[in-house]
Amino acid sequence: MAEPELSSLEFDARLKHPDMTSEAYTVLMLNMTTTLSPGKLWNITSCDVINTNYDIPTSVTCAICFLFGILYTFFGYRCFKMVMFLTGFLFGAILVYLICMEERTFTPLINAGIALGAGILCGLLTMLVQYVGLFITGFNLGVSVAVCVLILLEQFIHPQTLWIPIGVLVGTGIIFALVTLRFQKAGTILGSSVFGGILMISCIDYFIEQFMLMFYLKDRCKAELSPPLCWYTWVILGCWPFCSFVGAVTQWKITGKGFNHRNVMQNRRCREFRLKRAARTKEKPRENPHQSRYRHLYKVRRVNGDVLSQNYFQTVQSKLSPSLRRMTPVPTDAALEPESTNTTLTQIPEV
Repeated sequence: MAEPELSSLEFDARLKHPDMTSEAYTVLMLNMTTTLSPGKLWNITSCDVINTNYDIPTSVTCAICFLFGILYTFFGYRCFKMVMFLTGFLFGAILVYLICMEERTFTPLINAGIALGAGILCGLLTMLVQYVGLFITGFNLGVSVAVCVLILLEQFIHPQTLWIPIGVLVGTGIIFALVTLRFQKAGTILGSSVFGGILMISCIDYFIEQFMLMFYLKDRCKAELSPPLCWYTWVILGCWPFCSFVGAVTQWKITGKGFNHRNVMQNRRCREFRLKRAARTKEKPRENPHQSRYRHLYKVRRVNGDVLSQNYFQTVQSKLSPSLRRMTPVPTDAALEPESTNTTLTQIPEV
C-alpha cells in the first residue's frame, strides 16, 4: 500500500513507552495503525502537520501567561512589587510541581494544589522581602542564560552526564543572582525582560506545536536526547532574545525612566511613620488648662523672685513708719490677677 502524503496526513501519535529511546511507536494514520521507528516518527510529526487539538484549560492558562509575559517584558520594573510576587509564585509553583511529577506520589490534581500553595508562599516571601525577590529574579536570569549555553553546546557535543547541565544552571544562576543584588535596577530590568520573553514564546509554542520547544529545553537541562527541531521552532526560539532586547530597551528608556524601587520603599516607610506619629498624638491625654496656667505663672514668678506670703508683708508693714506704710501697699485679693507676674501668693481657682 502506498504511503499517504505527509502534507495531507491527519494523525494522533501515541507512544507505547514514555522513553524516547524505545525502538518502536504506535501511530494512528487515517484509519489504520502502524508501527514506526523513532526517526520516521520524528520526520512525520516535525514540520508537515500542526496539531490544532487544543485543551481548553491549557489554552486559557497559556493566554493568561502571555499577558503576564507582556507585563514582565515591558513593565517589569515599573510594577516592581507585582513582578516580585509573580516571580516567586511561578518559581515556587513550577519547581514544586516538577518535583511532585517526578515522584509520582499523588494524582496530578493534588500535585497542582500543592504547587499552588507553595507558589503563593514563595510569592509572598519575594514580595515582602525585597532582597529575596531580587535574588530569585537574578537566579532566573542566570538559568535562562545557562539554557541558551546548553542549546549552543548541544549543536556541537552532547553532554554525557547530568551533572554538566546541573552545574551550568546552578552556577550561572547564583552568579547572576549576586550581580542582581549589586546592580538592582539593571538586574531587575534584564531579568524581567528575559523571563517575560520566555513566557510569551512558551505560549506561542503551545498553540503552534504543543510545547515541543519546551520539551526540547527540558531535555537540554536533563542531558537527554531529543528529536530534531523544525525550522519554525527555531524561529520561535529566536523570538526570545528579540522580545527580551526590545523589552529591556523599553523599560530602560520609557517605562522605567525616572523610577526607583528604593524610593518607593522609603516613601512607604515614611508614610507609615507619619501615620503612627499621628495616632500617638491623638492618644496623648489633654492637660488641665488651670494646671498648665499655674505651672506657667509659677515658673515666671520663680524666675522673677521667691514667692512670699501676705503675713510677711503685714509684719514688715507694721514695723514701718506711717509715711513708708502708705508707700508700701499690701497686696489684696483684687490684685491677685492670674496673668500677674508679681511676686504674690499663687491661688488656684477651684474647678
